[in-house]
Amino acid sequence: MTKRTYEWILPFLFTGGLILTRYLFPAKMTFITEVALYTLYVMGNNILFGYLGYVSFGQPVYLSMGAYSAAIYLAYLGRNPLTAILVAILMGILVGILMGPVLIRLRGSYFTLVNAAFCAIGLFTVERLLIGITRGNDGLWFRTRMVATPLLDIRQPKNFFFFAMLVLLVIFILYRRMDRSVLGAAFKATQGNERRMQFLGYDTFKIRWLGFVLATVLSTLAGSLYAINFGFVNPNLGENSRAAEVIVATLLGGSGTVYGPFFGAITFLGIKEIVSQWITRWELLVGVLTIIVLFKFNRGVWGTFTDLLHRSRKTMLMQRKTP
Repeated sequence: MTKRTYEWILPFLFTGGLILTRYLFPAKMTFITEVALYTLYVMGNNILFGYLGYVSFGQPVYLSMGAYSAAIYLAYLGRNPLTAILVAILMGILVGILMGPVLIRLRGSYFTLVNAAFCAIGLFTVERLLIGITRGNDGLWFRTRMVATPLLDIRQPKNFFFFAMLVLLVIFILYRRMDRSVLGAAFKATQGNERRMQFLGYDTFKIRWLGFVLATVLSTLAGSLYAINFGFVNPNLGENSRAAEVIVATLLGGSGTVYGPFFGAITFLGIKEIVSQWITRWELLVGVLTIIVLFKFNRGVWGTFTDLLHRSRKTMLMQRKTP
């Protein structure tokens, strides 16, 4: 099997693995669906953190924007879940285009803190300012208003599971193409040496802007799927306290890699699912594990695995060449 064929098989392998797990452990279907949705969310943060070098504590607000965009549409304007997803994606594009030029001018801790403040503003907006529309902490319910979608009625949890797998597969393929394209190389080169990129004639501002738009779109897409899956949204989705979770998941999986978000989501949610049954403050174990990963396996789960794979291949080639 060639390397190119192997890389094309991976998106189908990982998605198929989730589908197989759903049949091996039918009681865990909700958890597996959450892994798929959280992977999309981590993918958005990975573009900012892994590809462009931005640490954002504002990702929950973009997730919340996608969820509330879909929820408000379904609660007041329309009834089709697919249209609600499209509305959320358009919201992500709009926010990325409008907010991107302002935020990406900031660097380091300034970008981090401004996004954290933006997250707090978003939470206050849905809890207080728009309480007549969002219903505040009571949440916005809309499941009974949704209509059946063609071919696959995603109102049903079992059908939504397969829909989520399909979305994840498509995003996996597009994400891989981005990583292998000139755009993915430009993202990483801009992070590594922006002055050299400018010297070569690239507009690094537009590159970072486009990366920010892609990150917000993936976050709002994940938010809309969360909303449709649960049939309601509340402000907890955009709380500031959840800002560090997606960064931890990105680090655990391996920042700047294609499949790191997938393994980061599984690791983070898996620890949360298992440990929280015995320990109330499960965040302690996640924090300890993150420290271990940063010091011992700084490439994350997927990054460490690929490094070991490359080393084993080199060892085998050297053994073949040795008479």
